Amino acid sequence: MSWNGSGTFNRLYSWVADKAAGLDISSTRMDADTNDLASNGFGNCLTRDGQGGPTNNLPMNNFKHTGLANGSARTDSVAVAQVQDGLLNWTIAGGTADALTATYTPALTALNDGQICFVRAAAANATTAPTFSPNGLTARNIVKNSGNLLAAGDIAGVNHDLILRYNTGGLFWELLNPSNSAALAAAPTTGDVKMTIKTVADSGWLLLNDGTFGSATSGSSNSTSALNQALFVLMFNNLSDTAAPVFTSTGAATTRAGQGTAAAAWTANCRMSLPKTLGRAWAVAGDGGGLTSRALGSIVGEETHLLTAAEIASHTHANSLTDPGHAHTFGGTGVTSYRLYSAGTGGVTSIQFQNGTDGSVGINSNTTGITINNASAGGGGTHNNMQPSTFFSAMIKQ
Repeated sequence: MSWNGSGTFNRLYSWVADKAAGLDISSTRMDADTNDLASNGFGNCLTRDGQGGPTNNLPMNNFKHTGLANGSARTDSVAVAQVQDGLLNWTIAGGTADALTATYTPALTALNDGQICFVRAAAANATTAPTFSPNGLTARNIVKNSGNLLAAGDIAGVNHDLILRYNTGGLFWELLNPSNSAALAAAPTTGDVKMTIKTVADSGWLLLNDGTFGSATSGSSNSTSALNQALFVLMFNNLSDTAAPVFTSTGAATTRAGQGTAAAAWTANCRMSLPKTLGRAWAVAGDGGGLTSRALGSIVGEETHLLTAAEIASHTHANSLTDPGHAHTFGGTGVTSYRLYSAGTGGVTSIQFQNGTDGSVGINSNTTGITINNASAGGGGTHNNMQPSTFFSAMIKQ
């Protein structure tokens, strides 16, 4: 008969009932009854020493397991004290300041999206890309603000209890409580630019020095670091080849179209030019009303300019010339008419009289004796276009 589904075990036979029915004791009936007890009765019970196991869910009927020890494996039951103590996913960090490790009990065997780990740091981070590896799993970068690099000291140091949430999409641990969390709302992010009188870039920043930047093997002149990737992608996608040219790791010129994507260019260890800023004034890109549209990173203008004739304003010169009238007199007795005979470069040099007699007569030159000056003016130098200016250094956020 076995169990009735409600926790009551029913035997196959009853000795009392057999006696009342006049049935003698039968080995067959006793064996059947005893075997049913052994198989369907005891065989479906849980033993104290852990032999056998349930074959279905065990409803507790509003009762509880008591006296539990702390679970030590991911498949163990958890004691209330263990949860209250918060020891399931908290421990003290091992490793180094910028390569944290942790040993949790029970051990983490996989990283799941949204998983939270608590760990107490032993030192402040010195780099902007520290890593975290729980229970020997793959080390992943610790970031803040949805993927932004940390600042040095975001992990404050000894006794800073970190709250880390894993992001499978970005393959990083997001630090939910960086030490400067009060300033996060105004914290700079990749691509932000600031003016400074410093000559060395702050941690997480690059000096805008007209140089190139890229990965650790890009061969760039300004900065070679994996920390440049976010800025590289931003500039690859937002600036043109003219504003921020791209080069291969050997320094050969290439293009965005030739590389395909920012990710491909970064993987190929390309280097990129920073926007030209040294000695230049800054302006805002865009299409201002009535103005020429300007693209991000574009360069225009010249410090000095030599004006051409076409660029000089239209104008007239108020010059005047006075040539007083005068007469030319020819002498000779009885000469009533004459005609010019020959002319040289200096004016008329002789005349012929009407009666056929030739004669030479000195006459005035054909010049007036008046001189007009046409001397040049001005130095012919370039025109200075510089506005009154003060010069600083500039940095851009990685």
